[in-house]
Amino acid sequence: MELTTTIMIGAPHEIQAIAAPTLRQYAFETLIRVPAHITVLYPFVPFEQLDSACVTLRDLCAEIAPFDITMKGYNSFPDIVYMEPQDDTLIRALCQKVFSAFPDCPPYRGIHGNEPTPHMTVGEFASAEEQAAALLPDYEPVTFRAAQLHVMYGVDNSAMTWLTHAVIALRNGQTKIAANK
Repeated sequence: MELTTTIMIGAPHEIQAIAAPTLRQYAFETLIRVPAHITVLYPFVPFEQLDSACVTLRDLCAEIAPFDITMKGYNSFPDIVYMEPQDDTLIRALCQKVFSAFPDCPPYRGIHGNEPTPHMTVGEFASAEEQAAALLPDYEPVTFRAAQLHVMYGVDNSAMTWLTHAVIALRNGQTKIAANK
């Protein structure tokens, strides 16, 4: 059994209240593994390196100020529906900063390039027809504070729940992340 690791921004209860019922209906096995979240880096380091990587990640996060994320509406990839951040600029900057510190861990193994679209998956579908037929609940925009990162580990493609290894605070450091322009 090989363990995989990830870094994510956990969604607070007001987002879970929207996302969890939709995940329950359209991506039940994902909901069993992890709560609704925005991935920062997946996969992260090999499990055996997780403790030392978390030291580096803590140092990096000490320099990053917490920031707000507003979820507004839905968007999709082939076979995936997700809640969409209204403005993903700071999330992208965070992901890029973390990836820069761990260049041997390309996001999604490099399948989607080094700057994948920040999103919160709420549905996974076997076909475009199933995806088109999905009934997604309307919701008003919801803003929450990204103040910490969750470092998790588990078994890919398994119905076993992933476990939290560390919760690392974004501190009120002098450096606010900004998009590279």
